[in-house]
Amino acid sequence: MPRMADITLTRIDKLYDNGFHAVKAVDLHIADHEFMVLVGPSGCGKTTILRMIAGLEEISGGEIRIGSRVVNQVEPKDRDIAFVFQNYALYPHMTVRENMAYALSLRKLPKAEITQKVDEAARLLSLHEQLEKLPKQLSGGQRQRVALGRAIVRHPQVFLFDEPLSNLDAKLRGEMRYELKTLQQRLQTTMVYVTHDQIEAMTLGDRITVMNKGVIQQVGAPTAIYDHPWNRFVAGFLGTPTMNFLAATVVGGALRLASGATLAAPPAAAEALRSREGRSVVLGIRPEHLVARSAAAAQVEVCVELVEAMGDHQLVYGSGLGTARPVVLRADSHLRAALGERLSVGLDLAACHVFDGEGEDAANLCLPPGYPQIQGPALRQTAA
Repeated sequence: MPRMADITLTRIDKLYDNGFHAVKAVDLHIADHEFMVLVGPSGCGKTTILRMIAGLEEISGGEIRIGSRVVNQVEPKDRDIAFVFQNYALYPHMTVRENMAYALSLRKLPKAEITQKVDEAARLLSLHEQLEKLPKQLSGGQRQRVALGRAIVRHPQVFLFDEPLSNLDAKLRGEMRYELKTLQQRLQTTMVYVTHDQIEAMTLGDRITVMNKGVIQQVGAPTAIYDHPWNRFVAGFLGTPTMNFLAATVVGGALRLASGATLAAPPAAAEALRSREGRSVVLGIRPEHLVARSAAAAQVEVCVELVEAMGDHQLVYGSGLGTARPVVLRADSHLRAALGERLSVGLDLAACHVFDGEGEDAANLCLPPGYPQIQGPALRQTAA
């Protein structure tokens, strides 16, 4: 009978002796065989949660279950998990084979079984031709695969990853993202992955957990959170370039921007804005939903300050909408926009968001009815 490897965190707290409250009453369920990514800025508590699951950090309150077993008091070596760290932590004097076999040797498994497990993992990770090399003879990507292989040979219930790709260059990170995702699909094992890189979160996770200041902001499928962020923090954290935020006032059910332009209310927020007459709100719109020289009914005008050629598209930065930072729009690669040009830009109001205030906790007024479901005091659980 296969082992269940779901993880359940119930009211998990971490309070340090100096008074710093790193994790605050977190509730989270990670399903068996799921690839869950914890993402957020530095200091948000994501690595602390990972270390508490591993048993490397004591919890201050709450309960952690792996499968049906409460593991609060279980030693790390007895939790049946494998931890892959940011640094590879390979033994420099050992070959690839010896590094991968080391944990199995400590268990005193038969040599034939160790050889079989190492050879299987090496084939899976395309390391079969590197087994007799030392770590210094390998590339960064190969060394990271050795660290993965060392974890795979143990056949753990749960893999935990703490920013494992941050030491690699951009090309290798892209390759390793593909390898990690396909590896999880082949192994069918629960994986929990910590990163501050929202591109890694969006591309790797079956679901992602967005954290800030020790609190879960939203949990859900990547596209669901991207399309329907719970609050302004989530909206601004996910997306490259980040979402544009325009200060506005509700006037007659429409939005009057700081620049003086007046826009119709986004359809999804029209009902909510009727009760907010005269109040300040923030209009949020992603760069891909601003279209230069379009025929859209909603139009604004920006002064071009910078154009970045990205190959298949351009990023155009413009001022004139009363924002402290330039507005960014993603334009076709063939757009010709001169610096200083007054550029007419259309807004896709159906894709806009309206936030009820200026703080990062400001709620999104454009969420569909009943969305997201709130489970517990902190968890915003978003349906796929």
